[in-house]
Amino acid sequence: MIDPVSDLESTTVVGVDGSASAHNAVRWAATDAAARKTPMLLVYAGVGKSGTSLSAAVNLRAGTTTNARAHAREALATARAIARSAVDDDLDVRIVLESAPPAETLIRYSESARMLVLGSRRQSAVARAVLGSVSSVVAAHARCPIAVIPENYAVRSPGPGAGPVVVGLDHSSNDDAVLGTAFDQASHLGASLRAVHACEKTDPAALFSEYVEYGPRLDPTSGPKRWIDRLLATWGEKYASVDFTTHIATERPSQALLNNARDAQLVVVGARSRGAIPPLRIGSTSRAVLHHVDIPVIVVPAVMGRES
Repeated sequence: MIDPVSDLESTTVVGVDGSASAHNAVRWAATDAAARKTPMLLVYAGVGKSGTSLSAAVNLRAGTTTNARAHAREALATARAIARSAVDDDLDVRIVLESAPPAETLIRYSESARMLVLGSRRQSAVARAVLGSVSSVVAAHARCPIAVIPENYAVRSPGPGAGPVVVGLDHSSNDDAVLGTAFDQASHLGASLRAVHACEKTDPAALFSEYVEYGPRLDPTSGPKRWIDRLLATWGEKYASVDFTTHIATERPSQALLNNARDAQLVVVGARSRGAIPPLRIGSTSRAVLHHVDIPVIVVPAVMGRES
């Protein structure tokens, strides 16, 4: 039975399509939702009321037929079973079948959901740069945090042994929203938190006016360190159970995060303000992390920073 859902404020929404990557996303989301004792909504989108989809139309031209709605219901039932088997306690798992395209549907759900969770398949460099994927498009437009779970990630039991939560900060208005998500995840995972801020070395050839404006932030031993320590201390008071460390790196932000994520169980990054090209709105650093780490990544949209 397909259950309609009206109130998503505390709900974790998971995109389902019957793939192995979606199944892994369901496992991760079930563990996350169970830790909070909140409901979980599994969404299968892109199947018209006539029971056809783009893939079904292709199969028809090839001389075969498929019942897309039957496949969607089966995928939802399987995902629900995976979710409930992933945790010991009773988990409120709801399902819904939508006719609108997946990206459009999930972006709409993000307006009221607590979090969106999607699986991610490995893609070629050309596909990542030109075509993107449902995960990257939704991550670029979502209005709530979106967790992207790699297909080959082995969902681990929560605890400090699974590694820290790594969070990237860029000295923007979105930092508090990003830290709120990161501390919340670390608290529920029983993990430590490692905050990373990268500032590339000052260019000796830079104009004096540019150095006056940016220089204090580019000194890894003064301005940035004092700023990040004060910021983390404030959040540390709210999450007294979370041990945290701060790290200033003099390298590209994406490389700093990738280096610090080698022993992590989760990375949290912020999205930039919205731009003109949808696949690029999440920024180069977030894109690099999404495409190169083998652990879950949560992208916090810039709109959350403006609203906080």
